[in-house]
Amino acid sequence: MNLNVAEIGGKRLEKVLVKDKKENPQRMCDLLKSDLRFLFENYMEINKLDLSFNIVDSKYQIEITVNAKRLKGFGSLPYWGLN
Repeated sequence: MNLNVAEIGGKRLEKVLVKDKKENPQRMCDLLKSDLRFLFENYMEINKLDLSFNIVDSKYQIEITVNAKRLKGFGSLPYWGLN
């Protein structure tokens, strides 16, 4: 196997990032919360978003609670098409 320096560095970085996700559940929870807030805000006006992220017996448990003022009207949702 003949890898150049960039490929070796890329593979090492990937391993570090995967390990970091597994060893830092709070960071992963913060990232998920940020992404989900962005998603839910497309559909509703959010008052509060709670997310708990736990690893139990090597399985991920995620609980999401969203408190919203109202759902947004269908015409206000962006449409990207389903091609």
